[in-house]
Amino acid sequence: MTKKRILVVEDETIIALDEQQILWELGYEPIDYARSGEEAIGRAGRFRPDLVLMDIVLDGQMDGTEAALIIRDRYEIPVMFVTACGIKQNQDVSPPEGFGYVVKPYTKQELKSEIERLLS
Repeated sequence: MTKKRILVVEDETIIALDEQQILWELGYEPIDYARSGEEAIGRAGRFRPDLVLMDIVLDGQMDGTEAALIIRDRYEIPVMFVTACGIKQNQDVSPPEGFGYVVKPYTKQELKSEIERLLS
């Protein structure tokens, strides 16, 4: 069985590397990471991952919500938000409908469950 390929989008390098390690441990293949929405769109088009893990607050002019909408619409790749913001409590960073999310800190099982839900 082929490992599912996942692109990590996170503006803090140490967190991106940690998320990639967790994905390896869960049996996925983290293919790359991007620090901005613009980079995420470019890498999603180049690598065509099975899923994108997306932080909401990113470097650059575009936030994760805007980048996620473009990735979903342009490439039909599911996007899961992984954010430190309490999405339900903070209306300014609410993800669009139809996207998955987990709030940091999350457990490996929470992350895996949400990834599997989006990939099914």
